Amino acid sequence: MNKLLCVLTAGAAALVLTSGFSSAADKTRPTAEPEPRASENQPGDPGPVMTAPDQAKQDQDYMAALKKCDSLTGGQKQKCVEAAQKKFNRM
Repeated sequence: MNKLLCVLTAGAAALVLTSGFSSAADKTRPTAEPEPRASENQPGDPGPVMTAPDQAKQDQDYMAALKKCDSLTGGQKQKCVEAAQKKFNRM
């Protein structure tokens, strides 16, 4: 009976001690405010507000810039497309 009691006490003590360490090392709970996602609007950085005619004009300009890239091939075409996307904020 004493051996069983000693084994149970040792097991209980081990469980208590290890659960205290694991909760101290638990990093799933954020301690600070989480970083905002890149897709969220940042304070002080309002996106451009465009009316429908302005947006339509920008869409036409973007499509024209992409059509200029069609005649190119390989890396030049990719650079041209990336430049158009960057210019018109379409990334």
